[in-house]
Amino acid sequence: MKKNILIYGLGMVTLFFSACTIDADDGNNFANLQADIETITNNVSTGSWVITNFIDSGKNETGDFTGYGFSFNADGSLVADNATNNATGTWSITIDDDSNDDSNDDSSSSSLNDDNSDDDCNNCSVSQLTDVLTACSGWYVDKLELNDNDLEDNLNGYTFDFSADGTMNVSWNNNEYSGTWEASGSGNNIQVEITITDIGDLEATWTLHEIELENGESKVDLRIGGDDRLRFKNDCTIGNFSGGSSFGDIDFNIFFASPADFAELSEDWDIISHSASKIELKHVSGGDGGIDLLTFEKN
Repeated sequence: MKKNILIYGLGMVTLFFSACTIDADDGNNFANLQADIETITNNVSTGSWVITNFIDSGKNETGDFTGYGFSFNADGSLVADNATNNATGTWSITIDDDSNDDSNDDSSSSSLNDDNSDDDCNNCSVSQLTDVLTACSGWYVDKLELNDNDLEDNLNGYTFDFSADGTMNVSWNNNEYSGTWEASGSGNNIQVEITITDIGDLEATWTLHEIELENGESKVDLRIGGDDRLRFKNDCTIGNFSGGSSFGDIDFNIFFASPADFAELSEDWDIISHSASKIELKHVSGGDGGIDLLTFEKN
């Protein structure tokens, strides 16, 4: 599911960023999401539940589960039982950031091309980028990839300070370098031109790919084409997170390996609504955009 808008406060200014890490309608921060997860978990892990609505690819298949009670057990097991047959699967509730931000890391099996296919900065602006870069000092490069080579180690110990007037200062091992930066454009077409004569690897016009803010961590991700990447990181908090990080929405994950009817329930469902007696879920297909619906009600 595509995430659209990231909302944060910065001093007296409210920032609205579009990033793949935030749900368009979700103003909750991480602490609130964790509280929601706890509430939903407590609700569904008590008693037996029945399926009162299941729409799969436009077809109503609710009748396939008539007579089955579902138990969401605290150990993560999910048992469906109709007194004659039973099926066993798993369930979990997680915060879904839907972000392939590190998709080209050695530890990830995802491809960089998948990451670049996302429109991660639909509503970004130059002023928002400026606010972020100038809010904290001591930015450092945690990713630099040029021509399929990882070069960030070449900049270990370098720190970068950005000023709103377009100047930047670089410090390393008691040495000081000066440079400039200039951003123009809007949304997914913000171009950031960096000029630092003493650090040629960074000198280029980059496209702003993503702004990611968390509690105690901020990142600005820049790209050139589908391969070259520059990411600045800072271990500072930009905005008011009320003790948590603002990212993600909640996924209700269900998995059944078999039988076939139950395997169709296996998805990372988005939560439409939840209460102590009812939970409504949906899943948007990544292929045709079709919407599947699933509703559990307490038996």
